[in-house]
Amino acid sequence: MAPAETGKTPYRIWLCMSDSNRTRVVSRALAKGLGMTVYMGPTMDQEGPVALVVADDAHGKCIAEAKTNAAPKQFSLWVTGNARRTGADLYLDHDTDAGTLTNAIEGMRAYREYLMAVPDDHDAGLGAIHTLSDGEFSVQTLEEARDTAVFLGRSCPEPCQTSVGLYVLLANAIEHGNLEYDATEKAKGLADGSWYRKLRKRMDEPGYADRRVKLRFHRGVRSISFLIQDDGEGIDAETAEMANPARAGYRGKGIKLARSMGFTQVNYLGVGNTVEASILLPPRDGDDKPLREMARA
Repeated sequence: MAPAETGKTPYRIWLCMSDSNRTRVVSRALAKGLGMTVYMGPTMDQEGPVALVVADDAHGKCIAEAKTNAAPKQFSLWVTGNARRTGADLYLDHDTDAGTLTNAIEGMRAYREYLMAVPDDHDAGLGAIHTLSDGEFSVQTLEEARDTAVFLGRSCPEPCQTSVGLYVLLANAIEHGNLEYDATEKAKGLADGSWYRKLRKRMDEPGYADRRVKLRFHRGVRSISFLIQDDGEGIDAETAEMANPARAGYRGKGIKLARSMGFTQVNYLGVGNTVEASILLPPRDGDDKPLREMARA
């Protein structure tokens, strides 16, 4: 069956994952917080075209099946424990928590929405984006983070992966750094539909209203680097992990996710409120230096 034709941008998502607390939290977050139509089940539902499909290892075949009822520019995300990863557009590690998975889906939707609005053959600014060598950005909200992530992701070799990975890192900096929520508080807010309301409320409170996340972009000959710094107090990850794993754990998980999104190196710097992520660029024509040498540049 050919991909379903539609003049609108559908937000129908097929969540093909084993029943668990994580799956239930994510489904509620997508439906209540992000306004998506969420279909859950092991078999294809033909009531409407599928824009996004998310599967775990027990339901990996659903990714191929979803293509038989695909909305335009369908994207897929596979939450997997397999080392070899093929068949999907994006991959996350099998132990990804509900909050990170929700952010990744949100980033994937934002990237797809951009493509639906401005396809490559009509994107007059795409060539200019690839000439960007340095830039500084300042964001406060998740909406600003999404726009910035999609814009910069389009300048990279793997735009979808980079857009989603950047959005997750920016969202982490906003939610856990600037606004100082931990993973447990976020999961509870996602489950009861109050998360985005809580974020907006805290952003208006004294002590939080002026906080921003700063992102510095640099394109070199051999790599692209992103330096992301929040205005939070930072964290000693090792000490905090012992005292409260829910407070500290997002940093380690953020690193794992960013690496699965195609970032070559990811490191937290200073007091823990700055993350540096880089992408290795393919060699240019005539450049025969080995990749391992490029990675050290």
